[in-house]
Amino acid sequence: MKKLLIGIGIVILIIIVIVVIRTISSSEKKEIIKEVPTPPIAFPTISSDISVDLKPKQGNRAVVLAIDGIPSNIVSIEYEMTYTTGEGLLKGSNGGPIKLKGEKKLVRDLDLGTCSTGGKCVYDTGVTSIDLVLKFNSAEGSSIFQKKYDL
Repeated sequence: MKKLLIGIGIVILIIIVIVVIRTISSSEKKEIIKEVPTPPIAFPTISSDISVDLKPKQGNRAVVLAIDGIPSNIVSIEYEMTYTTGEGLLKGSNGGPIKLKGEKKLVRDLDLGTCSTGGKCVYDTGVTSIDLVLKFNSAEGSSIFQKKYDL
């Protein structure tokens, strides 16, 4: 009987040692793998030969986007406008791609507000400046234009 109790004691002791070792090893610092975010694509800026202008129209209800000197390799242009209304709301619009077929100039009227398919528009008021981003796309890649325009 003594041998049985000694055997059971040894088994219990071995189990305790295993539990303690596992507890210690699991509480050690584990290697933390941080996810590294993919950096945004950095596009080059457009050539200085390209002229971009944004002028108010209809009492700041719309703007006229005029681009001149577009290189023949540009196949499309995308745009994004952001602005703050007189009520302090951040608004904007984006569009494109505007397909090009070798045009050197592009002129577009862009509404500052929301228009339905039925032609009814609700215009934003109190707009004093617009941040404009243009993305020029070609077979070789894309380039970016950014500028803030005061109205």
